[in-house]
Amino acid sequence: MPKSEDVPACPTIPDVSNTRCESREYHIELVTPMFGGGVEPRTSDPTFPIRPTAIRGQLEFWWRATVGAQYTALAELRAAQSDIWGSIQRASRVDVLVDPIKWDNPMACARYEMNLRQPEKYRSMPSWNPPFRDTSLPYVLFPFQGQLRRGYTAVEVEPAACIPQASFRLVIRCPKELWPQVEPALWAWVNFGGLGSRTRRGCGAIFCREVAPRDCDDLFQLCKPFVQNAPAPRDWPTLAAAILVGGKQPNAIAAWDHVIERFRQFRQGVGLGRNQGQQQNRPGRSRFPEPETIRRVTGQRFRRHARLSHIPDNAFPRAEFGLPIVFHFKDHRDGDPANTVLYPSHGPDGKPRERMASPLILKPLALANQKAVPLILRLKTPDLAGVDLRQKEQDREPSLPLPRPTHIRGAALARYKDSPLARSPNGSALEAFLEYALTEGFRKVNR
Repeated sequence: MPKSEDVPACPTIPDVSNTRCESREYHIELVTPMFGGGVEPRTSDPTFPIRPTAIRGQLEFWWRATVGAQYTALAELRAAQSDIWGSIQRASRVDVLVDPIKWDNPMACARYEMNLRQPEKYRSMPSWNPPFRDTSLPYVLFPFQGQLRRGYTAVEVEPAACIPQASFRLVIRCPKELWPQVEPALWAWVNFGGLGSRTRRGCGAIFCREVAPRDCDDLFQLCKPFVQNAPAPRDWPTLAAAILVGGKQPNAIAAWDHVIERFRQFRQGVGLGRNQGQQQNRPGRSRFPEPETIRRVTGQRFRRHARLSHIPDNAFPRAEFGLPIVFHFKDHRDGDPANTVLYPSHGPDGKPRERMASPLILKPLALANQKAVPLILRLKTPDLAGVDLRQKEQDREPSLPLPRPTHIRGAALARYKDSPLARSPNGSALEAFLEYALTEGFRKVNR
C-alpha cells in the first residue's frame, strides 16, 4: 500500500461551465396510471420508476416525428439525430435529469376472484380496481390483466401493477442553439406521449404546466402547424395525418374513458362493429371481415356459424390499428379456429416481423385550465403493405397461406352490407374510425 506522501495531489476540478448551454426546468405529473417503466418490460420499478434514459428515448422519438420530418432519407435523419442526441460513437449534447421523484406505491390493476357457483375455480375475467372499474378502459388494458391456468383452477400470471400517481422535476440542459430542436420534441412528448408501456392507448399520460395548452382554442392553434406542415410519409412516424379533439371532461380519467369507449364501440359495438346477439349476454357476430377470412384460411367453422356471404373473406382491415392482433373464437372447441395471430408481413430481409406499432394515439390531454379533453392523433406512416397470419402448433407457429389477393383496405370493403368501413371510400379502418369519431362530438384540427 503506498504511503500518503507518494499519492499525487488530486487535480483541480475542471471548469465545466459553458455560457453557450442553457438549462430549463419542467414540473411533470402523471394524469393516468403508468404501467411498466422499469428494467423488465411491463414491470414497474418500485425504487426507481421514472428513468432519465426512458425520457430521453421518448424525446428522441418525438424529435423524429416533429423536427425530423424535414429530412427525406433515413440516413440524413440518423446523422442529425446522432449529432444532437448522441450515438454509440458520440456523446449526447442534451442532458436529461430527473429529480426529485414522488410516487405512489405500485398497485395491482385487477384481481381474480373465486367463482361462487364453482368454488374450486376462478371467474374467467378479472375484477378491475379503481380507476379502471366501471369504465371502458379494460378494453385496451388486456396485456396487463394476467392469465388463468386452463380450467380456471389457478392464477398463472397475476394482473400487472401500475403506479397511480407520480410527479417529478425534469431538467434539460443543452447548447442554446439546440433549443429550437429540443423544444418541439418536449412539447409533443408532454401532450401526445407519456411514460411507461402502452402510451398510445393512454397509459402514463402526463401534464406539464409550463407547456400545457391553456384551453381548447389554444390547443387547436398549437396543433394546426403539425397538420398544415405534415410532409409526405417518411420511413418513420411523423406528425400528423390527423388530430381530433373531443369535448371538455372534468378530469383526465374521464377524458381517457371517453375516447377508449369510442374506439371500443367502433370495433365491437352492437350495430356498428357487430350484430345484435340472439341471446342475452352473448355477443352477435362481427361485421368485420377477419373472422370469415380466418375461417376460410383454416378451413374450420362451427356448424352454427354459417358463412356470411355478404362479408368479404379475404381481408384484415383492422391490421391498420397496429399488430400483432390475437384472434380468439369463443367456439373454438366446437369447430371454429383455434387462436391465430396476425403479424406484419416479413421484412425486406425476409425475416418475420413481430410488431407494427399503432399509428393511432388515443389519450387524454390535460389542459392548464384544470380540464382535460380526449385526443385522437393519427401519425403519418407508410401504408401497411401486407400481413402474416400464424397459428400455434405445439412449439411451432407456422404461417398460414392467405387468399390472393388479401386486402388491408379497398373500396370493396366499404360497400358491403352493414360494413363498419362504410364511412371511408377507401375502405380504410383508420379513416372510418376518424369519421365515426366526428359523429361522436370530436372536432378535427383543420389544415
